[in-house]
Amino acid sequence: MRQTTTRVGCCLLLCALLAACNSTEATLDPAKAGTDKRAGTVNALAPQETANGVAAPGAAGTIPPQTANLAQADVRLQFAPVVGATVQAATPLAQRISQRASQRGLAITPGGANPPTHLVKGYFSAITEGRETMVIFVWDVLDPAGNRLHRIQGQEKVGSVAPDPWSAVPAATMETIAERTIDELSGWLSSRDG
Repeated sequence: MRQTTTRVGCCLLLCALLAACNSTEATLDPAKAGTDKRAGTVNALAPQETANGVAAPGAAGTIPPQTANLAQADVRLQFAPVVGATVQAATPLAQRISQRASQRGLAITPGGANPPTHLVKGYFSAITEGRETMVIFVWDVLDPAGNRLHRIQGQEKVGSVAPDPWSAVPAATMETIAERTIDELSGWLSSRDG
């Protein structure tokens, strides 16, 4: 067990180091839809907004829409560029983050609009382990001053390998990571004031 814990710790450290050195970034900006191939950025789909600018829960998805609690109603998230993931991997991630946030009643604020209450920075790495590819992810939730308030981290395994590990990662894996991320973020936000 200790060897496994050490190995996971080393993988997370490797993820952070590789992410810091990788120049591939994907922007999760719900204000813009589509891909800008020239800039190498990927933008999430915009959540539907109500008249007061708060993201409305979406009707689509695998979970029923949930009413945001009072604490979440004042939360405005902004996602910084994702570090480490390819544009192809970040596209389904960004789209599913936008959809799931809408379902959870979380508002994602585009850059330059209303100032965010929380900045979310993501670091990703894909590594080959035997006959599997592992996607390691870390999300830091920061306050407007840049202080880390919360960290979400985990890994997802894919039952295939490729010379470029990212090419072995299907969209469904990135969508699962997006769902886990928003669900944990929503739970953390709810527990802060509850």
